[in-house]
Amino acid sequence: MFRPASFKLVLAVAAIVLLAFTWASATTTPPLKYEKSSEVKIKGVVADVKTDESSTVHLTLTSDKGSLDVVVAPQKFLSEMEITFAKGDSIEILGSQLTVEGNAVMLAREVTRKGDVMVMRDEKGKPVWVGWIK
Repeated sequence: MFRPASFKLVLAVAAIVLLAFTWASATTTPPLKYEKSSEVKIKGVVADVKTDESSTVHLTLTSDKGSLDVVVAPQKFLSEMEITFAKGDSIEILGSQLTVEGNAVMLAREVTRKGDVMVMRDEKGKPVWVGWIK
């Protein structure tokens, strides 16, 4: 039989676990899905290069249409392929343009720089690094 003090402790621990789970699920953003129907090409200049908490490289691309967050690929994949990006690079992105929380985001399928085409996703939008990097 439970004693009142131990029962209160169990309830308190259960409440903390439930709150932590609720907070974690509320702050987790679902993965972005490549949409072939929203595929566009955009030329611009890299204004910034960042790596997010999941080690995915993002480029801030400035074009005549404004600023755009471009999700490129995991840092590990880019490193293994010896692909780097720098502020000031003139590039063309072929990718799926989406809106996330009111902001324009593009999932890159191909990045072209100085005539070199770097493929990040296949024609259906599947990341080429899936099953490749460990």
